[in-house]
Amino acid sequence: LYSKKKMEQYWHHGENSMKGVVDEDDSLPPHVFGIADHSFRRMMTSFEENGKNSSSNKCSNQSILVSGESGAGKTVTTKFILQYLATLSQRSGSGSTVSKEKDSGAPSVEQQVLQSNPILESFGNARTIRNDNSSRFGKFIEIKFAKNGSLAGASIETYLLEKVRLVSQAEGERNYHIFYELFSMGESDLEEFHIDNYNPKDFNMTNKSGTYDRRDGVEDFETFDDLKKAMEIQGWTEDLIHSIMAIPAAALHGSNVSFLAISNDESELDTDCEHLGPFIKLMGLDKDALQKALCFLKIKAGREHHMRTLSREKAEKGMEALIKAFYGALFTFLVRQVNSSITFKDDTKGCGKKDGKYASIGVLDIFGFESFK
Repeated sequence: LYSKKKMEQYWHHGENSMKGVVDEDDSLPPHVFGIADHSFRRMMTSFEENGKNSSSNKCSNQSILVSGESGAGKTVTTKFILQYLATLSQRSGSGSTVSKEKDSGAPSVEQQVLQSNPILESFGNARTIRNDNSSRFGKFIEIKFAKNGSLAGASIETYLLEKVRLVSQAEGERNYHIFYELFSMGESDLEEFHIDNYNPKDFNMTNKSGTYDRRDGVEDFETFDDLKKAMEIQGWTEDLIHSIMAIPAAALHGSNVSFLAISNDESELDTDCEHLGPFIKLMGLDKDALQKALCFLKIKAGREHHMRTLSREKAEKGMEALIKAFYGALFTFLVRQVNSSITFKDDTKGCGKKDGKYASIGVLDIFGFESFK
């Protein structure tokens, strides 16, 4: 259904339509490739009309909304749209300088745009009741094209990462893929991150649901390999990749950090906890500063500040909030890093301007909805 042969049918149909040589008998059934092709042809037609007619003020930009029930396949549909548009770009811009970075040995912009998927999926997708690779965030991808149809760059915006999944998963669901993929690292990295003697069953972040694998037959070591290749294609250094991997490893240890109750409303870090040292080391924190942040509350009364102790339960909630905060910051950082690799920096707009050099196709992949009956 999504083979290269099927893709060829739709791009040949689209090319013939542009030439006006398609009759009613040549119509193809509805398909995601057809939607992507129609958006691309509309953009190219507007480009041509704005260039030929000085009075034309057509907007060349296009938008595609991917919606549907949870588990309907929005994420994979978005990937097929990107794949199709990247293929059209290579066909349309095969002679352009925009699409020929690969000739110099560097990854092409098409490759970099497509390889943003494994990164965002590892850190933002998870197994749910209905889907083994469900995006737990909203995503808007703006793909910018030059006048000749070659892909010039892209930018990604994300929305509403599901942070509660970091501390709680329903039965039959998993945390984000990266927390299971980490255990596919090399022995030296496992030792450096202090998880060489552990597995996902040992951490509170990953053992609450009792679910550790995927039903679709995809293995975590396979997706981890895809993740590493994607990061390399983006041009990220080994040091940067290593620093990124340290954060989910720290989160695993942080979920196991324990607290001691001194009284009903007073607590302290359990210094005998074997996960406290690795968490502090990986996060670059000071133990006393962490104790002060999680076991005390600062209150301002007038011009004075007072420190109030917190119960063990509140300190544990504080650790959960800390994990949510720094993982959310990591996800935002990853999106910015991806954008720095794939964004084409040019202020020229293609919408409503005769001399516009570029136009864009926006693809919105937002949360799925549930249908309760």
